[in-house]
Amino acid sequence: MNQDRPVFTVSDINQYIKALISSDENLKYIYVKGEISNFKMASNGHFYFSLKDEKSLIGAMMFSNYAGRINFKPENGQEVVVFGSIDAYVGRGTYQIIVYQMEEVGAGQQLLELEKLKKKLLEEGLFDESRKRKINLYPNAIGVITAPNSAAIKDILFNIKRRYPIVDIYVFYSAVQGENAPKELLKAFELAQTYPLDTLLIGRGGGASEDLSAFNDETLVRAIANSKMPVIACIGHEIDSTLVDFVADKRASTPTAAAELATVDRREIEEKLSFALQDMEESLKSRIQGMKDDLSSYKEDLDLEIRQLVGHYQELLAHKKATLEALNPDNVINRGFSLTVDEQGKPVSDIKLVKKGQKIRTILKDGVINSEVIDTEKK
Repeated sequence: MNQDRPVFTVSDINQYIKALISSDENLKYIYVKGEISNFKMASNGHFYFSLKDEKSLIGAMMFSNYAGRINFKPENGQEVVVFGSIDAYVGRGTYQIIVYQMEEVGAGQQLLELEKLKKKLLEEGLFDESRKRKINLYPNAIGVITAPNSAAIKDILFNIKRRYPIVDIYVFYSAVQGENAPKELLKAFELAQTYPLDTLLIGRGGGASEDLSAFNDETLVRAIANSKMPVIACIGHEIDSTLVDFVADKRASTPTAAAELATVDRREIEEKLSFALQDMEESLKSRIQGMKDDLSSYKEDLDLEIRQLVGHYQELLAHKKATLEALNPDNVINRGFSLTVDEQGKPVSDIKLVKKGQKIRTILKDGVINSEVIDTEKK
């Protein structure tokens, strides 16, 4: 024996097989037709039996909460159609079908026809996840299709108003079971399509599987597939999935759950607003402090530039003052020079500015000489 190869326990193998079966969508919520054999009812109300045909046999088990819903007494040799999922029993290494519904053949033929329709719509892509739309959790308007004066409409209205009281709600009443229910549901749906809704809820409270047939109507299902707005199905039944459940953008197990899927809770909004206000306050404080720091830095830079500019102009002024002082006539005269001006006090800087006989004055550092021009001589 090769010691390097892994060695599995029996439990490992059985657990692995159970995981494979549990992950296979083809083995979930399926219809199976067969003859009952080895039927036993346990003291706790559970049914244990086998289903067989001409060639094969499969174990079956039905929990008491589902067994109590059937309207006939199962017996060996009876031909039935069951609805359930395949599961593996790890302890014995066997697999069986866990049954949710059971109908006698005849009534069970309706289930087979339903499964045939479901398969056709599935192949057409009406149930594809890729076509499912997101629900707007901040709607302006929500529509509801359900029965009047029902527990479903009361639950939906109460919970929507509790969670998101600012939304407008439009109710389109219809029968939800009986012969006229499919036509009434379709009429209500078509009317709802004329309203500016963000989301449309369609459904009812819980009921027996035979009461849900209106929600398997092919015309209604195809209409919902082309809805202008996202649709939430709330048929109010965990196990008995209808075709409306499959085609809707979202499925809720109860009308209350549908109200929660259709809206955001105002407490979440208040909490988000509170966090947003805190973030805004911290951001404003940070920005104000940053502006203060920038202003302080700008002030220091401005003070330095002003001091440098004042110093520059002080130096320039001192230079100009020294230049002016050097050019001051009085200072020139004090250095031994003289200044000659005419009668009007204008400096005589050119020989052409004076004439013979003209009065002139010569300013010296210690006095003034008044003279009359006797003659001029040009260089």
